[in-house]
Amino acid sequence: MLSSTMPSALALPLVMGEDPVVQQLPRTYLERFDVFDARIGDDLRGRFILAIAKEPPTIVDSRSLVSAIGRVDRRPVVVCWDGMDSGMMRALESEGVAYIRGADDAWLPFMGIKISSGRETPEPGPLSPQAQRIVLNLVAGRWDGLTAGELASLCGRSRASVSKYLSEIQAIAPGLVRRRGKSRVLYNPGVPVGELLDGFEDYLSSPVERRVRMSVRPDVGVLREAGALLAGETALAYASDLAHDDSRTVVALDRDGLERLREGLGSAWAEAPWYEPCPVEVEVWSYPVDEPSDASLPAGGLKSVDPLSLYVECSKLDIDDARFLDAVEQLREGICQK
Repeated sequence: MLSSTMPSALALPLVMGEDPVVQQLPRTYLERFDVFDARIGDDLRGRFILAIAKEPPTIVDSRSLVSAIGRVDRRPVVVCWDGMDSGMMRALESEGVAYIRGADDAWLPFMGIKISSGRETPEPGPLSPQAQRIVLNLVAGRWDGLTAGELASLCGRSRASVSKYLSEIQAIAPGLVRRRGKSRVLYNPGVPVGELLDGFEDYLSSPVERRVRMSVRPDVGVLREAGALLAGETALAYASDLAHDDSRTVVALDRDGLERLREGLGSAWAEAPWYEPCPVEVEVWSYPVDEPSDASLPAGGLKSVDPLSLYVECSKLDIDDARFLDAVEQLREGICQK
């Protein structure tokens, strides 16, 4: 049996394991729910069937599943999905369908238990930098199917932090976060890139925290050692028909990379006043780029930020220039065709 965490108000663990009832259910239900034998603590008399939704369940799905299980097994059925809103919980109660939303919301009438946090599910809002990083990697097809634990390793963040990032994503697109046993999984069920980008567009923010205007042009090798990637209009020129501007190079670095550049230049480090032109502008990004593009490497000597990250950066710039806007649209079209 596997132990999980039951709503804290019960102060008892939920114990669950494989259930032979899955052999008697039509495949269509198992495509939408993971079904387990479950009990609370050591109470063997209070066994029930726990159905953890893999994707946002409807009331009809839930009622139909309970009915199908009821034809082959008399144990109570509890539907579990952490994205339920208060309306869905009320509807399930009216249908007589037991549920668990999370640590503070559950209705188990066969045990005389109801706990409620009174909280709604999170409202969609601008993504935090790391949540945006996860979304862009999903849209690009790189982190599809990864668990919260795997995402935590890739992001260098705690599981608790990644759980918050997934909740941010789920508030915008519930179908992209599923349950696999006890784990939450980032999953694209086949939504095209263009539709994903449309859905998240209003919640994406510029990755640029601040800009450092250099009065010197560092050697390409020094920039490369610091981890610099071509960005902004410089990178856009390699990804579209935008003309190259050789007078200014835009590069992206995270905060650690900026310190490496400062150390690499030593006494040669010098910033340009706002009123003077600068040969190199450093954008300090709030998250790293996980898969840079090689498109600029042969001619520019540096890799570029990936097309999706570049699109987000450039689309958030306040530049009213028809050539620049056309280049950004050209970049988007190329991304959506893949």
